[in-house]
Amino acid sequence: MNKNLKHIAVIPARAGSIGLPKKNQILFDNTIEFLDDLSWLDEIIVNSNDNIVLDKAKKRKYTIYERSEVLSGPNISIKSVFIDLADSLKITDNVIIWLFYLPILYKNYSDFEKAKTIIENPEVNSLCTFVPAKTHPLNTWQYDEKNKKILQYIENDIYRRQDLPPAWMHYHYVCCFKVNELKNLNNELLNSKTYPIFLSKEYAKNLIEIDTPDDLKRWKEANI
Repeated sequence: MNKNLKHIAVIPARAGSIGLPKKNQILFDNTIEFLDDLSWLDEIIVNSNDNIVLDKAKKRKYTIYERSEVLSGPNISIKSVFIDLADSLKITDNVIIWLFYLPILYKNYSDFEKAKTIIENPEVNSLCTFVPAKTHPLNTWQYDEKNKKILQYIENDIYRRQDLPPAWMHYHYVCCFKVNELKNLNNELLNSKTYPIFLSKEYAKNLIEIDTPDDLKRWKEANI
């Protein structure tokens, strides 16, 4: 293990949520209370164009990186945001970046401690949690408009559910990477070498992602 590794948490908080207005302002406190208890974090960076979120971060003495207008649109990838941030703040060797999405409210300390041990291994350069796919890819179809027929996305003749191989979808509940690996990751901060942490279907029920008032209501009801 490299004792010189630095751990940096990054909170991306773009203003202008459509589903839940002022979403990041509402959810910010939940995440920072969790981060303040992670003693091994060396720095917390808030990347936002939301003045209220930035003011909250300043009061906590976090590092502020105001997001440019160019990177504040709804179609900008999270990778683009991180590349801009790493280049501008000169984040280079021996740094592990942790992504903390505000809409994912559930967080368990042991999950992050486990991930910290894994990502500090010299053989691991990125890590992400995965949950069971809601729809198996072998059960999906597309419509060929030109030829007026339906086609399987992946041709197969499996009809029994128990014969389907496990299928997973990435979920940014725990997501971290060594900064030098960023250029090799896709727009979702993954590649074929990303270390997967698989979460059970039962465990994944905790991961309510807040994007609408109904999501927030469900979360509050589940955590009374």
